[in-house]
Amino acid sequence: MHEAQEDERRRIARELHDRIGHGTSVAHQQLALSEAYRATDPARASAKIVVVQQAIQETMDNLRQMTSQLHPQTPVKNLEKSLLDFLEAVGDDSVSIAFDVNGDESWVGPHVLDEAFLILREAVRNALTHGDPTLILLKVDIAPHELVARARDNGRGFDPANARERGGVGLTSMRERAELLGGTVTVSSEPGGGCLVELYIPLRGQAGGPDDA
Repeated sequence: MHEAQEDERRRIARELHDRIGHGTSVAHQQLALSEAYRATDPARASAKIVVVQQAIQETMDNLRQMTSQLHPQTPVKNLEKSLLDFLEAVGDDSVSIAFDVNGDESWVGPHVLDEAFLILREAVRNALTHGDPTLILLKVDIAPHELVARARDNGRGFDPANARERGGVGLTSMRERAELLGGTVTVSSEPGGGCLVELYIPLRGQAGGPDDA
């Protein structure tokens, strides 16, 4: 029973961080950009406010779903479109983002697409929030037996060992989501050397996949 309770606490922590925390973070970032653009580019400032409103509405919807437990979170139906929408929402002229998806998403189940989206979104959000990069490269390769993705940035980097000791929820959440699918998340970084996040998920029904027991 204690183990089940701990698993549920970790699940709730992941959901709060990735679904509620993300929305508030986006709203805060876009408000700051709106303030910065207000004097020099009023149209762009207004556009940022629209993104803030959308982020707040999404957060409210997610919170309502979580608290009621009556309506499960709608899974991602298209990973590429969801990531493009996210990148457009958090876009900043100071950061160049290159994005590429190869393969057929029909090989991936809806739940796996949803979890992969949350993991990759968190990787990009961490880079933008903590890394101060000028370039982010995001690539997803989908094959019938696996989904492999990489998010690389040229930001300030960090010591992954220190991040684990501080108990950061974001990195822990990414790893736990991947592990629940039988996959892995590997983070490679060093101070001043940017960061590389690699995601590997074996796909269901394939040799070595999480359903093969």
